[in-house]
Amino acid sequence: MNLLVGIDIQPIDEVESSLKTFGSRYRRLLFTDRELETCGDNSTTSSRLAARFAAKEAVLKILDIQDVVPSWRSIEVGGISDCRPEIILYDVAAELARLQGIRDVFVSLARSGDAAVATVVASAWSQSEGVSP
Repeated sequence: MNLLVGIDIQPIDEVESSLKTFGSRYRRLLFTDRELETCGDNSTTSSRLAARFAAKEAVLKILDIQDVVPSWRSIEVGGISDCRPEIILYDVAAELARLQGIRDVFVSLARSGDAAVATVVASAWSQSEGVSP
């Protein structure tokens, strides 16, 4: 078994600016309906979306992306709150993970000051270990 780690930091003001400039187009391009519902529309929305964007970037860092890049919406940061978020993969992201033997993906989110950060850890099994993708 291999452990894969991805980390990313996202300035909250960049997300806030994109929300103001591009509005629902930005929201619908990057986030699932469930993520948007969880983050709400209040004073913490920008920081919560920034954390989710950082998590999506961190997931991309653990996937061996060559010819096909998953859409942002194929990586979802789920869970009831930021206390115990989870990564849910769909479509291309799920298929890449399956082909690469990635079984478990865990995420930790943090927000402080003007930045949000996410760390993603995944376990990957190789075919030589007797586990087929």
